[in-house]
Amino acid sequence: MHLPKEKILFKSPFRKELESLLHFAEKALNNREAIWTPFVSSQLIEEVKNKFDNLNDISLLFEGGFPRAERRKICFLRSEEEINSHSIDIPIKGIYIKGNFLFDRAKQNDFRDVLYALHAQEDEIGDIWLIRDRGAQAICSKKCADSLNQKNGNLREVEISIQALDISEMEIPFNRPEKVINTVEASTRIDAIASAGFGLSRSKINTQIKKGLLRLNWALNDQPSKSVNIGDHIHLEKKGSLKILNIDKTKKERWRIKLLRQ
Repeated sequence: MHLPKEKILFKSPFRKELESLLHFAEKALNNREAIWTPFVSSQLIEEVKNKFDNLNDISLLFEGGFPRAERRKICFLRSEEEINSHSIDIPIKGIYIKGNFLFDRAKQNDFRDVLYALHAQEDEIGDIWLIRDRGAQAICSKKCADSLNQKNGNLREVEISIQALDISEMEIPFNRPEKVINTVEASTRIDAIASAGFGLSRSKINTQIKKGLLRLNWALNDQPSKSVNIGDHIHLEKKGSLKILNIDKTKKERWRIKLLRQ
């Protein structure tokens, strides 16, 4: 059985990535079993949801270790199979990267680079979050977590050790509920809207844009002055997403904007 490849790839900015994922989907169909992909980005997940939404033969399950994880694995399986995450073996595990960072603060990407140095592959690693000044925890594939277990190393001058964990043993990041935000702005510029929605200053948002961390409708946006429209999605790495629910002009020629923060 084959999926409509050209229809799925048509006008997609993620053509190469989708081609790779199609192999997993068709394997699930032909072998009649649940097939898991490596970890993929949140923007690719949104593209997969859009492209596979109307296909009758295939069903999808997304799992990143905790609700609203940005990087997740995709499980492809035949539509007649019941989707139940509790009955499907999810090939993920946790790790704790321990170290004393009280006097030498580190960021998520610093810990990610350490894992790369220990020969972990990018698509084996899900989300990473800090555990105060004691290091960080991360979601990995089971194979990756087991291979990293008990390894030691250094992050700059700090000695680290890695311990594999079951997901139930981890300090999962706080799951912020969805929130509707109403704001009035002088324009519909993306930096103004993102500032109001994420609760960050305009200068901080502009810095994030320059670093390539903000996406509009899952496409990289490097223009702070870009105008947004109803239905647009703004994604800021490690901060979540905003959906533009409504835009109205006020009597004072300003813009009343309704956002859904996810």
